[in-house]
Amino acid sequence: MKTDVAIIGAGVAGLWLANELARMGLDSVIVEKAPYPGGHVAQYCCKATDQCQRCGACLLEDVLESVDSSNRINTFVRTTATNIARKNGHFDLALTTRPLRIFPEKCNECEKCLKACPQPGALSRSPITNQLYINEDACLFFKDATCQACVDACPEKAINLQAAAEGTQVKAAAVVLASGFKAFDPTEKPRFGYGRVPGVITGLELDSILRNDNFDVGAEEKKIQSVAFIQCVGSRDPKIGHNYCSRVCCGYALRLARLLRSRFPDIQPSMFYMDIQSFDRDFERRLDAARKEVRLIRAIPSEIRLGSDGKPALIYRGPDEGKVFESFDLVVLSVGIAPDPSLGSLAKLLGVGPNGDAFWGPDGDGVSTDSSGVFVAGAVQGPKSIEETVSHAIRTAGEVASYVNKMNKGEAL
Repeated sequence: MKTDVAIIGAGVAGLWLANELARMGLDSVIVEKAPYPGGHVAQYCCKATDQCQRCGACLLEDVLESVDSSNRINTFVRTTATNIARKNGHFDLALTTRPLRIFPEKCNECEKCLKACPQPGALSRSPITNQLYINEDACLFFKDATCQACVDACPEKAINLQAAAEGTQVKAAAVVLASGFKAFDPTEKPRFGYGRVPGVITGLELDSILRNDNFDVGAEEKKIQSVAFIQCVGSRDPKIGHNYCSRVCCGYALRLARLLRSRFPDIQPSMFYMDIQSFDRDFERRLDAARKEVRLIRAIPSEIRLGSDGKPALIYRGPDEGKVFESFDLVVLSVGIAPDPSLGSLAKLLGVGPNGDAFWGPDGDGVSTDSSGVFVAGAVQGPKSIEETVSHAIRTAGEVASYVNKMNKGEAL
């Protein structure tokens, strides 16, 4: 398959980049390892209350429709680039596509497979189509072939765990890394109790819960009334090599807090922070509105432990430097944006090294790398909001189009 541009990643950056390139008359192939396009944003909820909160989540739905209807864009999901070689100025990519293991035309949505599966997370639903898929990273069959419970339970024979992967060769004039970021793993900060203290979740998990309307406020004595948001979990911490601000955490925490308050008026949200970062033109106005609904506490808890009441208990310094113990019904960790280490081998093949914050590509906000014909778009290059990611991808499209046009004229070799 020949194309003008190969794009690694079908998140917001990759999709907007492909859409912009198509508008400029260029063809592209998008390579996405997940079973669906959209990246992290596919799990985000709309955070509008009585008015739009400018969260940017709707930007994904806008571009997905355009990409799906374009005859200049081919999207490969469940696919990885296993090798990239450069010949005569062009890139030869070897792609491996995992098979579709649950066939939607046969599945009758009886969910017997879900009930039979013993491994949490092995069966999931696409946030785009709501179709069931096998998460091979969690499935026991792909670990040691010890389980085929879903196959045995399916009355329609709609599941095939043993189908073989398929290979595709793609030749492209340019390659763009647009594979986004890895959310910081809060287990690396055990003092915050994630995975150890019941009632401690991440902001990304809360986003997904609210998107799917699965937030259970509870009843009577177990009713959720107090929610604490903890900022800078995995950001602004030189001890772990993340001495940067993730740029999005303050915004998404305040939006989620206000959304909870709007949907569930009895909830009292609090936000623990170092200082509040603003990166968009309308932030100050929204912050003033948030102060009326969210208790802002300038302190980061030193520890979260299980309290005597069975709830998460926060230990932090109060205004007089005294130690404060406070229980909350729910604690939400605002995990930061981290580089994706799985991109390392592919970046090496392309001659792209890490920048000063260990993301990929140039420092600052550039889009061109030191390797001719290789570009970056979005949060793969550094922390960005959804709107900033879209803007960066559009700028990348302009640089890529200029390069490809020169290649076609023989000027870029």
